Amino acid sequence: MRFEQSFIEELKSRNEIVDVISAYCQLERKGGAYWARCPLPGHMEKTPSFCVNQAGQFFKCFGCGRGGDVISFIMEVESLSYTEAVKFLADRAGMELPETDYKDEIRASKAAHDKEVKLAILRETALFYVHNLKTEKGKAYVDYVLKRGFDRGVFKMFGIGASLDYRTLPRYLARKGFKYDDMVAAGVVTFNKEKNEYYDFEAERLIIPIIDNMNNVIAFGGRVIVKTDFAKYKNTRETTVFIKNKTLYNINNLKKLKREKGVLPYVIMVEGYMDVIALYSAGFKNVVASMGTSLTVEQARLLLRYTDTVVISYDGDSAGQNATFRGLQILKDAGLTVKCVSLPDNLDPDEIIKLRGAAAYQKLVDEALPLIDYKIEFLRKKFDLTSIIGKRQFVDNALRVIRESDREFEREELLKKLSEMSRLTYESLKRDLEKAPLTESKREEKIEEKRAAPSGGVKAERFILCAVIKGEKYASEQDLFDLEFTEKRADIASYLISLIEKNEKIYAATLCDRLGEEYIDELNAVLLEGDGVNAASAAGYYVDCVKTVKRARLESEINDLNGCLSSLTDIDMMRKIVEQIQKKNDELNKLKH
Repeated sequence: MRFEQSFIEELKSRNEIVDVISAYCQLERKGGAYWARCPLPGHMEKTPSFCVNQAGQFFKCFGCGRGGDVISFIMEVESLSYTEAVKFLADRAGMELPETDYKDEIRASKAAHDKEVKLAILRETALFYVHNLKTEKGKAYVDYVLKRGFDRGVFKMFGIGASLDYRTLPRYLARKGFKYDDMVAAGVVTFNKEKNEYYDFEAERLIIPIIDNMNNVIAFGGRVIVKTDFAKYKNTRETTVFIKNKTLYNINNLKKLKREKGVLPYVIMVEGYMDVIALYSAGFKNVVASMGTSLTVEQARLLLRYTDTVVISYDGDSAGQNATFRGLQILKDAGLTVKCVSLPDNLDPDEIIKLRGAAAYQKLVDEALPLIDYKIEFLRKKFDLTSIIGKRQFVDNALRVIRESDREFEREELLKKLSEMSRLTYESLKRDLEKAPLTESKREEKIEEKRAAPSGGVKAERFILCAVIKGEKYASEQDLFDLEFTEKRADIASYLISLIEKNEKIYAATLCDRLGEEYIDELNAVLLEGDGVNAASAAGYYVDCVKTVKRARLESEINDLNGCLSSLTDIDMMRKIVEQIQKKNDELNKLKH
């Protein structure tokens, strides 16, 4: 939903970011910013890395990487959409939402209308399926659920229903005024061209509605209750409201749990909705399903709203184990701590609960292996340690995994375990460890770290911009015109120059809005750059920064000229280039003194 910029600026001015965020955590002022332990879902920490910049009116967590303005914060901490966050802050400030922005745009937007129609069809379909359980034919589906050991409470808790035949649903929805094309678009009905007839997509199945974190029914999962040639499970095909890789089953109940208890210590991730229902019924409320084993970045980010630790509990068969292994790195890269439950005897979580009870399953969760230990255990089972080749393959792969750890203590302990498993000496394994190649993810991480480390020139550019934005007396606006800034700092400098040329005042709080969200991280770095500089020496440091930026430009120009020189054959041209290089070297030497 779009709002006029003037309304958003007024909304932010009446919801000062420090006041808003202080309701969620204890802020402590240090230098020019406020610091706290991160209050955002999915990130719990001991050392404060969450920074609120009052001058710029935005926040940044250096632990989980999230940042933004006051609206972004409310979206994260309250798990709200942009429009809902705006309404939340408007209510807080006693402001009314503009009628034209909030309502007229909904009517005008075809996409929004189509979404409303789909959600209405899905909602009506869910009610239809639930009603079917009250019929004579529906009793078989009720009995099936009860025979699996569930009580009647699960029907209401999860909105369980049934599809009894192929034709009744489309006719029912048509009587309710819905168009057949819209039913197909919503994924609940399919069209048979040969018979020229519309059928229920989930015909003759037990129905589990899939509900999003805004409590909307967005799809259905169906399960046959008798032996048949058809697939046992069948999900609604993807639609504009149901995108599988962005969805987690039971996220609606997880959101309610977080509101009751705050950020959850961990969330259990299972493979399917029947596992969720089994665990939830056994008292494990903090459970979701990925509805498959191919985990995605979007699902990981969704989980981060509720916890910082995920316990993976997929089926115990080899396919489940392999799928678990593939998804681990995605969760880790998103910032989650990952642990894995080793399910015995090829059982799934539902079967563990039935055969051994909730206490036995809780014990397995408590004993879940950390990510790196699980990887090594997985490799131990994969290779034949009784053969020389198998043992060599196991050790080589395990050493690559151990190299992923940045902690010396953890490496030492893992090497000791590997020594016991392989019956090779600790000393020989330690020698081989340094030769072991990095895993692909670790190699990319090292490259990214190298890219992310700011150079002296970057820090100098940031300090100059910070001083100009804050209007420090020792800063000169002319430096913005004279100096050459790099990357996003060049865009920030250009925008500041445009304000100066129009004789407009520079306000840090509006820079993010004017430049866009992609500049949040860089603006935060700019405005924080001056915090570590003593006020008494700031003016001198500013002069040094100006020299640093000038030196960087001259060195770059000299390198370019040297490159040109090597390709020239014309003596006169070479002489001119040499003169330019000498002149720039003279300028460079002056800056060094």
